[in-house]
This record gives sequence, structure tokens and C-alpha cells, in this order.
Amino acid sequence: MNKKRANTNRAIGMMKIINKLFESQFFRYCFSGGIAALVDLGLFFSLNEFFKLHYIIALIISFTIAGLVNYTLQRKVTFKSNYSKKHKQFSIFIGIQIIGLVFNGVVTTAQVEFLGVWPTLARFISILIVLLWTYTANKKITFKMK
Repeated sequence: MNKKRANTNRAIGMMKIINKLFESQFFRYCFSGGIAALVDLGLFFSLNEFFKLHYIIALIISFTIAGLVNYTLQRKVTFKSNYSKKHKQFSIFIGIQIIGLVFNGVVTTAQVEFLGVWPTLARFISILIVLLWTYTANKKITFKMK
């Protein structure tokens, strides 16, 4: 019985830690963005490795689909936005995503073409580099709207 109680206490302790982490907006952004990044990387890898699409074409497709996932999660989980003009907010989000796509393309291309980095690894690194730009822009512009 004591072992069962200890496991229950550990589970409760972990839930408190998780709840505390989710109080941080940046953590929620990284969590939601992490899910979108997994969609992005998984799709990018599949398109590039299995379907043999050029890495730039794979990047554009995966980035676009992951962007839709990302918008939904950021709106609902990270910023908890209830702004009624969703089309306007989505348009601004897409504008920021397009700038992020250009940054991602440049960083990924530089790594692949000049440094010889494997495209999927280059894609992962570029996601990490662009993370701070997209968080700041979305926090200050997209989801600041009331």
C-alpha cells in the first residue's frame, strides 16, 4: 500500500511541476511550437528522403502545413487569444510566418550548400534559430491584438 501511495504522490508532484511550467507563456510557446516543429520535421524528412523532393520544396510544403498547426496551437494554448477578427490575426500570423520561412530557407540553404549539413539536421537547426524571432513577433504583434 505504501508503494501505491508513493507512486500517487510522485504523480501528483509531477502534475504540479507540469502545471507550473504551463504558467510560463514562453514554455507554452515552445511546447506548442515543438508539436508544430515535429509536424514540420516529420513531413520535411518524409518529403525529402522518401519522395525525393528537393529540400527547398520540402521545406515550403512542410513549413506551410506546420504553420497551420502552429497558428491553431499558439492561438488556443500559448496566447489564449479570443480576438474576434480571426482573419486579420491569421493574416498577420502568416506574414510573420513568411518572414520566418525566408529566414529558414536562408539558414537551411547556407548549412546544406556551404557547410554540407544533412538537410533534416539543417532544418532542425534553422527552426531553433528562427524560434526567438517568431515568438517575439507573434507576442508583440499577432496575439497582442485585443
